[in-house]
Formats: sequence, C-alpha cells, structure tokens
Amino acid sequence: MPYDHARLPIQTFPSTSSHTPGSAISSTRSLSATYAPPDWPGERPRSWRRDFKFKSGISSLLFRSKSVSRQPNASTDSARLNLASVLRHDKSVILDLRRGKHLLTIRALDRPVVANDLMQPSTNPPTLFMRLYHPRLPWYIDIMPSTNGSYVTLEDVFMTICQFLAGPIRREDYYNDELDAEDREELKQAWESRCNNRKERMEGVKRVDFLREKYMFQGLSRGKNGMWQLHTGKAQSSPGILHVIGSGGPH
Repeated sequence: MPYDHARLPIQTFPSTSSHTPGSAISSTRSLSATYAPPDWPGERPRSWRRDFKFKSGISSLLFRSKSVSRQPNASTDSARLNLASVLRHDKSVILDLRRGKHLLTIRALDRPVVANDLMQPSTNPPTLFMRLYHPRLPWYIDIMPSTNGSYVTLEDVFMTICQFLAGPIRREDYYNDELDAEDREELKQAWESRCNNRKERMEGVKRVDFLREKYMFQGLSRGKNGMWQLHTGKAQSSPGILHVIGSGGPH
C-alpha cells in the first residue's frame, strides 16, 4: 500500500512551539510556505479503515460502518494459526513503539536480543501474510516476508510495525470530518510528548501519535475477519524499572 511521505513545512495553528505538528504534516502536492489549509475539515481519508473512530467510549460504538477487509484463506486466517509465544498478548516483550525495534527487550532472555532470536516464524504453521489493526489506528498494518521470503518472521512483525508507525501522517489524516479540534489537540499533545529535540519536532506528527499515551507494545491476539489485533498500553517508570500498564481493551 503506497503512502505519501512528502512533508509540508507550514504552521497550521497557533502554538508556543516554533514547530507544530502541522508544520510537517505530509501532503500529496507541494505547497508554498505561506499556504494555510482552509478552516473547514476535509473528507474522510480513503486509506482509513471504514470502522475507525478516534474517540473512545460509548460514542465510538455508534454509527460504525461495516468493516471491510480482505477475506482470509486457510494459510493466513488468524483463527487457524498459533502465535509465537513472544507475540502473545501477555507482555512478553518491552518495546516503546515511538522509539523503534532496536530497543526491543524479550523478558524471557537474560541478555540483549540478537538477530537470530527474531528469525523464527511468527506463527505455527508459518504464514505468508498478517494483517493487523488497532482501535486507535485508522490504518491496517500489513506484514509480509522480507527477511527470508518464505514466511513472516518475528523480525518482519516488529520491523514492519515500527517502520509503519514511524511514518509521517498526511494533511488529510489531520484535517478531516472525523477529527474535531479536541481530537487534533490530543494528537498535538502526543507529538509534543514524543519529541525530545528540534529535529524530531520538525518531522511532525507521525502515525504512532494516534496511539496517544498507549505506545508500549503488548502483543497480538486473534481478531476479526482472520486478522490480528495489536494491543498497546501505557508506560509507567520507576527507578531502574519500566512497567507496562493498561487494559487489554480496545481503548
């Protein structure tokens, strides 16, 4: 699935920071630095899942469109596959999805993760395709073999998730009928919380910011229509220890 990564160097709303999320939202066309988007929101992005709702709670369950996804077959249907233990929804790993795969920690190991640890199949039997969804993400994450070409490995899963979430959002992902000013403020706060320096701020809002405060990987589970649900939670730090908290629920 192609994604447009051209960044839009504009400031789209007032901020105390010199680099707002809107200053680097990507666009499908180049615009001058003096351009500002209209005050009214745009249409719902076609790349979004039809059943996606930004807000959590009861309101998110109302008026949902029927989910549309590719039909599973026997070799890719999550109902017919067993996950590798590392990927199960039991907090087997520590991974901040805002920072990347290189910081992955597997709790069962008493040493740093090495390449060979991630070469095993992600499922049993091995599969050629996995489609992931997360209630807070408006996009699917499609995973295919890249390391060996024969089946999806643990490396493929972690690499694809992190690379996808590290991608910048497009302007229509930020300004559309589905998001109101409050929603955009939440994305802005997630962006500000994630960024540690000017370079990161200049990169603008990324897909991972849609997770807001729930950016710690908590595994996968069998989902609807043969897909896999991605679970994430909040992080709570204490001296020398990183704890992952949060419910296994959708929001």
